[in-house]
Formats: sequence, structure tokens, C-alpha cells
Amino acid sequence: MLRLLRFNEPEYIPFGLEAVESFSHRDAMFFRGNGDSSLREWTDIWGVRFRLADEKFGDSAYPVSHPLLSLDDIEKFNFPDPNDPGIMENVKKGINSVDRSSRLVMLSNPAFMFVRSWLLHGMENLLAGMIAEPENVELLLEKIYLYQEVIIKRSMELKPDIIHFGDDAGITKALMMNPVIWRKMIKPRLKKIIDLCKNSGVIVLMHCCGRVDEIIDDIIEMGVDILNPIQAGANDLRMIKNKSKGKLTLYGGMDSHTIMTSDSGTVSALTEKILGILGEDGGYIASPDQGLPFPRENIEAMKKVVAEKGML
Repeated sequence: MLRLLRFNEPEYIPFGLEAVESFSHRDAMFFRGNGDSSLREWTDIWGVRFRLADEKFGDSAYPVSHPLLSLDDIEKFNFPDPNDPGIMENVKKGINSVDRSSRLVMLSNPAFMFVRSWLLHGMENLLAGMIAEPENVELLLEKIYLYQEVIIKRSMELKPDIIHFGDDAGITKALMMNPVIWRKMIKPRLKKIIDLCKNSGVIVLMHCCGRVDEIIDDIIEMGVDILNPIQAGANDLRMIKNKSKGKLTLYGGMDSHTIMTSDSGTVSALTEKILGILGEDGGYIASPDQGLPFPRENIEAMKKVVAEKGML
């Protein structure tokens, strides 16, 4: 895996994150009942209320209320304390159980800057605020950044190998906002966090769903090491591959709708096609572009093709 990420002549294309153990700190488990899988409704540390969508999907949840009703209330809002000693306790216990001579440790947070801001204020409200109240949105993002900065610094003390953060910015056809706004409001704060990680020698994995080809150069410039999920139906895969060669490892790129709904022969053909586009010269981790309860035979078909065709 390390040879792949460093573009150091890897021998094969892996299927998924091989030899990686993932952990989330207490306040990053908000999509999973704050760590309690028995809950169907819960409130996270920021005051966002969640509800489980469908038990079949395990951690599939959605927000049902947003606590920051007005951007005028930012200074009065009770932001969580990133120095709370309990935040990292479960991560510390988990890391202590890992054989770090053979496994990499990854710390994950699925809602970092933009995602956390809309969870607090609501998607439509936040996007409208970026146009109508940009100063207040900048203030909100800065408050979130200051929280995440402390969390990342505390994470560095645990010496992870990989930091994984989620900050979805795209839908199928475009970014959720004008890329100029993303570059002004979101990118500088993500860049500072990425710099903190890179200065400690930590690999950075960024999850950003939807169409990201308008900001792929920015993602590379920020120093991201791995980009996931490279949503196949939303992006020009060849263009992204051409821009990322030798600079950015791509993780995903295999259309989840096809894997979910087609037979194993179709999935095998899809897998071989995507390997030919994204797997050239390495820098690719094979995977569906979303996490769903796929038919077992289709996943096995994918793995078989990757094992047979993924030698470099």
C-alpha cells in the first residue's frame, strides 16, 4: 500500500484499503448513533438530530433537525470543546490493539468543513448564506476550523499513518456551489488542516462525493494523497486520471448502480474497463464508488478481475 501511495513501482492494484485499520474519535461517530448501533434516533455533540434511514444499511442515517437556526446566532452557539479528554479515548484503546508492524492506522471523520457547516445550519440555508451572508458563513466555517484544528493536533499525538476526512462538495452534475466560492471559503481551511497532517508525515485521504473535476487541480494542489470515491457517473474518469498521474492516488471509480443491479458478468466487464482507465501506471485503489450492501457474487467477481488483471 505504501509503495502504491508513493508511486514507487507497486506490484499490483489493491482492492480496497489493504492492511488498514480505521478508527473514529467519539464525536466523529455521529452517523453511527454516536457509537451505539442500537439507536434509531440520536443527537450528536453539535446538537444535530439524526434518524436511521433503514436498518438494512446499518449506518445510513440522515439529519432531521439543524440547531443553528440563524447565522446571526453563531457567537451565541454552544460549539463543542475539542479539548474534551473523552473524545480520543476509544481511538487510543483501538490503536493499542493494532500490530503496527504490519497494519496502517487510519483516523476518520466523515464531516469536516462544508459538511459540518450544513449539518449545523441546513443545506439550503447554508448555500443561500454563502451568497447573502458570506461574512457570517466565513465566521461559521472559521469556528468549525478551529475545532477541527485542535482535533487534528490531538490526532497527530497518536501517530496515525492516515487521516481520512469527508467533505462532500458535489452532486452528480456539478459542485453544490460555484467553485470560486469553494476556493474562497472551503479550500483555505482544508489546506491548513492538510498541511498539519503532511508536516507530520501523515497520508491524507479525502472523501468528496459527486462531480469534482472542476476542483481536481485544487485537490492535487492542497496535497491530498488519496481521493475517494471518484463517482463514476459524475466525473470524466480519463481526465481525472490524466491530471492525477504521479500526484494523487484515486480510490473508487466503479459505478455502484451497475454493481448493485447487474449480473456478475456485467460487473466483471465493468471492472476490467475501469482498471484500464484508472489503473494505468498505478496510483489506483479498486473499489465501488459508494458503500452499499452489494450482492456477494458481484463483489467476488470484482475481486477476481482485480486479482487477475491488476498486476502492474
